[in-house]
Amino acid sequence: MNYEEMPDRLILNYRYLKIVMFEETKHLFEDRPYVIEQWHKDAYDMTNEETTSQVPCEAMCSSFRALFSLFTQSLFFGEHITKLMIREAVERYKDTIKILLTGHFQQEFPNVEIKRSLNEEKIKEVIDRDYIYSSMDMDFHLMRDIVTKKKEYKPSDTGYLTTEIIDNKGKVRGMAELRPNDANIPQLAADQQEMWLELIESTLSSLDEMTADLFDLITYLWMVSPRDNEGYIEFHSNDALRLRNLKKRTSKGRELDFREEDRFNIMKRVAALSSIWVSLGEQKIKVINAEEMEDNELYKFIDFQRMFEIGKIRVAYDKKSNEAKGIYAVQVKPTSILTPYLEGPNRSIGILDLKIFQYSHYTQREQKRLGRYLNLQWKIRTMRRSLQQPFKVATLLKVMDISSRYNGVQVRDKFENVLDELQKDDVIKSWKYTEEIDEEIIGKKGWVTSYWSKINVLILPNDSVVKENQKNLLSSSAVSYDEKIIAQATTMNDGHSLSIPYNSPWKTVQKETAVTVDYTNLVKGNVSFTKSQEIILSPETMKNMIDSLNVSIRQTASEIGIAHTTLSRYLRGENKRQNKNNDEKMLNWLKEKSIM
Repeated sequence: MNYEEMPDRLILNYRYLKIVMFEETKHLFEDRPYVIEQWHKDAYDMTNEETTSQVPCEAMCSSFRALFSLFTQSLFFGEHITKLMIREAVERYKDTIKILLTGHFQQEFPNVEIKRSLNEEKIKEVIDRDYIYSSMDMDFHLMRDIVTKKKEYKPSDTGYLTTEIIDNKGKVRGMAELRPNDANIPQLAADQQEMWLELIESTLSSLDEMTADLFDLITYLWMVSPRDNEGYIEFHSNDALRLRNLKKRTSKGRELDFREEDRFNIMKRVAALSSIWVSLGEQKIKVINAEEMEDNELYKFIDFQRMFEIGKIRVAYDKKSNEAKGIYAVQVKPTSILTPYLEGPNRSIGILDLKIFQYSHYTQREQKRLGRYLNLQWKIRTMRRSLQQPFKVATLLKVMDISSRYNGVQVRDKFENVLDELQKDDVIKSWKYTEEIDEEIIGKKGWVTSYWSKINVLILPNDSVVKENQKNLLSSSAVSYDEKIIAQATTMNDGHSLSIPYNSPWKTVQKETAVTVDYTNLVKGNVSFTKSQEIILSPETMKNMIDSLNVSIRQTASEIGIAHTTLSRYLRGENKRQNKNNDEKMLNWLKEKSIM
């Protein structure tokens, strides 16, 4: 029987049930051809054992057995199953299906799956919209900032390297300690433990602006991704490497993979984050006037907690020697010192520009630091309706932490160049001094402290930032999976339990499709649309329409409702993966403009 001719309401026997499950779910795993190939064999072949028993046999791959059990033992236990029932269940539980099969794929295809991130879809969403979500609480910002300042950590009476958490007004908010010796993970195998400890050894040297990027990325993923029953998500080195826009290795014109050195640099910073312990005093910020304290009082913060907990790790092994090559991914979760800022009714969530991740932590440190601070201020000032309130130069200089090796004139040049670059990259909308600079004073003794640093600067955010910050961001769960089904499926009646090391949805790659537009004869410049003409959404079609309307890419993107950088990448053909939502928006825009 041809599959397409199979009636939707036909009660399926065992042979047809396998085929229908395969045909209706294979589109979820189009990005895994090796899975589709194996499943096709399992679905269409019938062993002698299956013919006799009418149940999956041990020769079938575990992921397909788990899929079969999901439908027969969890979703439709004891029911007569039809093609329509399976199709509707796949549509409803597609993310749950991906979650449940993750562990099986990792076991069946370890050499391929080790290079895949479970967060591919979430990362692509970030790239498409050009920002992530982050806590915009000042205390959260201060804790993130301490992971960038390795020079601030000094030996203390506790035997650890310690630093104070100090706000912009000089108030001590808490303490932080580096405790690399407390970083053992008992559940790791000996060779994995050795690799992890090797990363831990470089804890102090790993504290920099890239570490702050990972702080933000991990906490973001924790907010938007499914977690296991202990609260862990998986963080893969690919997540950060893709956001940083690093190039993969190539050979003979063929793209290979990210460099192992780049992965190591990511993972050693994750290890550093897990080595930082923080005390804020009974889980609340305790403000102390440092000038009125005795030295030893600074160390009366005693309720230290680790910032991040590490669970299992995923290690790549050499296929020939079976030796561990490197850590690709880790289970990670923020502890209760951070979680109040990430979930619950009192959290304050704003947006953090993606460009901050892409600036170099070596050569554009000031851009990263100021960008984070301004994103924090945009949220606060949007809520307070004080966006026109200027900043003092001195405040911004302290945030940027420009090297002391620069003289006054160089500091001013650096300051203005950083703001110019942020404006050029659309991190900010505009900036200007609130008064004209008296150049006669510039260069005279003490001019930075007595004059220039006291001047005000007006810095405005882009309209899209204000619009987003006015929303109650992440007010509802972004995770679309069924916890009840997952719980049921972990103990299937046929004895095949599901392995779920990391609960996180997989990426579904959508096919590119042509869209038929049916309207009257239309002509816009060199773009012609006729009734019933099939229009294929493409960079060329979009570019022709933009040119014919004589509008800018920025204006077009604003009308469509996507980031202008996303549209620019699309027009240049640089988007490697399709975004169905963006395609629909662009198509609707084409329709609208074509009938004007």
